[in-house]
Amino acid sequence: MRTKTGLAALCIAALGMTVSAQNLSIKSGGVNRTYVLHVPAAVPANPPLMFVLCGHGMTGAQQQKDTQMDKIADRDKFIVVYPDAIDMNWDQSGTSDFVFYLALLDSIDAKYHVDRNRVYAAGFSQGAGMTHAVGCGYAEKFAAIAPVSGNIPAVCAPKRAIPMFLTFGTKDIATPDKFMASAAAWAQLDDCPAAPTVVRPYPSTNPNSLVTRITYGPCKNGTEVIADSIKGGPHEWPMDTQTKVNNSEEVWAFFKKFTLSGTTAIAPAAARRDHPDVEAFYSRGSVRLRGVGETAKIRILDARGRLAAVSGGPEATGGIAFAGRASGLYHVMVSEKGRFTALKVMVP
Repeated sequence: MRTKTGLAALCIAALGMTVSAQNLSIKSGGVNRTYVLHVPAAVPANPPLMFVLCGHGMTGAQQQKDTQMDKIADRDKFIVVYPDAIDMNWDQSGTSDFVFYLALLDSIDAKYHVDRNRVYAAGFSQGAGMTHAVGCGYAEKFAAIAPVSGNIPAVCAPKRAIPMFLTFGTKDIATPDKFMASAAAWAQLDDCPAAPTVVRPYPSTNPNSLVTRITYGPCKNGTEVIADSIKGGPHEWPMDTQTKVNNSEEVWAFFKKFTLSGTTAIAPAAARRDHPDVEAFYSRGSVRLRGVGETAKIRILDARGRLAAVSGGPEATGGIAFAGRASGLYHVMVSEKGRFTALKVMVP
């Protein structure tokens, strides 16, 4: 594997001077496992950590080159690790590679004191399948996942709702239906609204874009499920911003919204209103709603996406007790008869 040119590592992250990529190894399961680690210059205390898992037949160094994630890490000061698979093939039927990932997490944390609330996993192709599996089996350790051109395992039982961002091309080796089935499965696991929002083209500022963004959310505990479908796109990690997107930028933009304890921001989807007759307002220590029936389900999130209250229709019409809450903006999510409405309430 190639070593990225850069300054030599001078001291640990606590001193803010570690720099460049390192080709390293660690003993895991009695086997010497290798990986590429990129640590930005002047990395802050408790930086985020991103795993980027390579595809079958690839090395971590190749994935590092293809994603150009180091540039974003240098700009926004997070650490990136690119693990190597044994014989360039991940163990999808066993647990040895997941043991390796967790050993890497502990080893990197021991040296650089990463923020364990902001550990993320992305992956391409077979690495995307492993990324899905990380979300299924280790949601308590990873804040969000972003598979590219890979599908969810047949059995998936995450310990918590976990944000998921899937990217795929419609001319990939797998059919678009399989990828969308993966997104729909995550939307169900994360208790998302049934109907997604669709933006075509994405971004809307680029009329030449072939990307359609499908967003389910906000979901349980402020999570979100996104699928970027690229018309005519092949089996790739897209980086062409003329007709597609810089997927590495999109992945990081998604990741940095989420921590293990919740979201750091409310997604634009929170403004969606499938049921425009519903209204919400704050009055005398209560959040009240008009236009909801007895079958409505209501969730109230704070500005960081953390669950503040849950209620049913009859209670909502009479007022959801909200006295003593911190002042600020809250998001009221109403679902009823397959329709979803997101409203905003300001608590003085």
